[in-house]
Amino acid sequence: QGGNWIATDQLLRYTGDSGRYKNEVRMHREMGMNLIRVWGGGITERPEFYDAADEMGVLVMQEFWMTGDNNGRWAGNYSWPLDHALYLACVEDSVKMLRNHPSLLLWCGGNELNPELLSPPPGLARSLRILLSQLDPHRPYLPSSMSSPTTFHSDYA
Repeated sequence: QGGNWIATDQLLRYTGDSGRYKNEVRMHREMGMNLIRVWGGGITERPEFYDAADEMGVLVMQEFWMTGDNNGRWAGNYSWPLDHALYLACVEDSVKMLRNHPSLLLWCGGNELNPELLSPPPGLARSLRILLSQLDPHRPYLPSSMSSPTTFHSDYA
């Protein structure tokens, strides 16, 4: 069972407080959750969050920073993010920072991205898959939170 993690400190004011992360991850575990989905409309948490998940045996589904809220599905534009090179550089930094955490179960392209052929933009989607295959080749990747390894059901989003 799992739940969403929408950054509890979006401005990163208390990120050095490993005790805070331990308490918050422990709360999820004590509620019976064994997986936390780090939402694609938020941030990549700091290493202390993943350290707490590692320590407590809680798995993490890490989404990258795209969401159907502004990637064309309901608002915004399918071309977002506009600077693909900068976006991929941020992905590379995040993957290198997190890939050795045993709690990291899988990568996900983002929150409710639909249609899959437009969001993320095709060139970025291809580059993202290539980058992940180079930096973390054995970890699963889903293009969207609405994807599964075999199907994509926009009707159920």
